[in-house]
Amino acid sequence: MAKTAEFFSLKVIATNKVFYDGKARYLNVRTLDGEIAFMAHHAPIVVAVEVGTLDVQKDDGSWAHVEVGKGILQFANNRLTLLVDTLERPEEIDVRRAEEARQRAEERLRQKQSVQEYKMSQAALARALSRLEFSKKHYI
Repeated sequence: MAKTAEFFSLKVIATNKVFYDGKARYLNVRTLDGEIAFMAHHAPIVVAVEVGTLDVQKDDGSWAHVEVGKGILQFANNRLTLLVDTLERPEEIDVRRAEEARQRAEERLRQKQSVQEYKMSQAALARALSRLEFSKKHYI
């Protein structure tokens, strides 16, 4: 068994469930500035998380891959806390529904909209595309 110094405490919470609460070796997540990876004793940081894949290497060496929505991440004192609005495992993604959401969002983007509606349509399209990409990469 590896030394404790190689691990950090990780808690990943979505609005409807706690995905992970324990020790981890590695975490990779998409942020506004690109992807960022965390290992034990990372420098303190607070960062906004974007829609995308979250990769976690657990303390036993196994990997977990999930699709997350927007959120916020804090790393301090060798503890990482990630709060996200949505979190889906590969088997929870309905590809047909994600494809329909992509088509609806693309149609809305072709229509005349207010700035707020346009941004909401862009976000819906980003979520749908991310789900489709994730399901192809990790489940099919």
